[in-house]
Amino acid sequence: MDKRTRFPFAVLVLALLSGQISVTQAAEDRSTDVNVAVAAAACGPGDRPETGLQGQVPLADRLNGRSRQGYACNLALVGQYQGEGSATISAVSGHCAYMATSASGRGKKASPGVQVIDVSNPAQPFLARALATRAFELGTWESLKVNEAGTMLAGAGVGTLLGAGKLDLYDITDCANPRLLNKSDTGDSLPVTNVAHEGEWSPDGRTYWTSGLAGGTLSAIDVSNPAKPVNIYFGGSTIFVNHGMSFNADGTRMYLASIFPAGLVILDVSDIQNRKATNRRVRQIAKLTWRDGSTTQRAVPTTIKGRPYVIAIDEIGGDGLGGGIRFIDISDERNPVVVSHIRLAIQLREHADAAKQDGLGNGVFKYDAHYCAVDRQIEPTALACGYFQSGIRVFDIREPLKPKEIAYFNPPAQTGKNALLPGSDHAASPAFGSILDKQVTDPALLQMQASKSKLPDLTADWCSSAPRFVNGQLWATCNDNGFMVLKFTHGVYPLAR
Repeated sequence: MDKRTRFPFAVLVLALLSGQISVTQAAEDRSTDVNVAVAAAACGPGDRPETGLQGQVPLADRLNGRSRQGYACNLALVGQYQGEGSATISAVSGHCAYMATSASGRGKKASPGVQVIDVSNPAQPFLARALATRAFELGTWESLKVNEAGTMLAGAGVGTLLGAGKLDLYDITDCANPRLLNKSDTGDSLPVTNVAHEGEWSPDGRTYWTSGLAGGTLSAIDVSNPAKPVNIYFGGSTIFVNHGMSFNADGTRMYLASIFPAGLVILDVSDIQNRKATNRRVRQIAKLTWRDGSTTQRAVPTTIKGRPYVIAIDEIGGDGLGGGIRFIDISDERNPVVVSHIRLAIQLREHADAAKQDGLGNGVFKYDAHYCAVDRQIEPTALACGYFQSGIRVFDIREPLKPKEIAYFNPPAQTGKNALLPGSDHAASPAFGSILDKQVTDPALLQMQASKSKLPDLTADWCSSAPRFVNGQLWATCNDNGFMVLKFTHGVYPLAR
């Protein structure tokens, strides 16, 4: 491994000095309607609606066991494969799901690596096999992604938060029988220079990108010859701390999420996409930041009523607000404009104390969104999002200025089952453990905290992976409950366009 891989901050500095990246002035979102809740879903007969605020798992429900029943509104469970739990991000292709497992559970899992789930019968998903090659066994964090054609699965060896050099690349044409493409002489995968926390494919499937937290590094890996993937760009991104990324249709624009400050950067990556022979550069086109967040996770590009948008998701909120979702009009890519927000009632400023009390024993992430997906990229009707503690939420986005909620499914809490879920990033990792607060006064909560180890109490699940629309259903993965097939009820979906 060269010095640039070991010291990514130095790479960023060198890139800035050499002109490898170029930077423009940032703008700031000064929208005033962020502290308003999205219109709530109207539940139907037989549902198990939330007992508190929209998106909330109240402290009382956590203490008396009600959260173990879960909450459902216009969504119902069809089938499930829980296994040993799931890591942060999983993937879907064809009739299969690819469920990553936690790096924190290494040595404790009966089935390490990425779990291949056969969903030929949605009512009875089953484990077809496990992929435990170099990167997949270490843990892929937010890098496990399927290319747009659904033919290749990639994941970088991230472990817990940040990794370097490891990449597994699989042919999933036969989705239940993946075949390692970048196979070394030892039978494991070939190392490829990259510093990874997140990962994503270019739309044409020729490039797999990774982003690193430290030093704002980006890696572009050419997979034109999947047997021998090669790094073709390793350098800066124009921001100090990167997060998730997505692309426009031709792969020349990257929409890169920012951490500290929260926001979004639009980058011209055409030099890499078009394979410019020398002096490949990343150019900043626009940067938009906001104060009511600290960590933006990623953005979903889409076109609604002929206008291009990116839907940006904040993983961690700020200014007394939980992490929200905002629609950004990019018709003028040099001047992106926030036009609307999605926030659940529990994420509003006036409920910040309740949100804090609810989740004190359940880990560092509270009622925040993480990953979202649309039902189709061009003229979508619905957006499905995975939340920490608030479950799977579905929104009608036909009117992007006035999105509204139509359904939710917050799966049964797996309280007390930490030892059974070594594959869950939520259940297995002390790094995400309980936060003991000396200001807590509730006797029952104090007793709960006193009896806990540093592991989260699992009184609500973390649904951090993006739900996927598959044949009118939602295929979703939550850390503790594993892979689930959900169906819409009461005729709320599909929505007419």
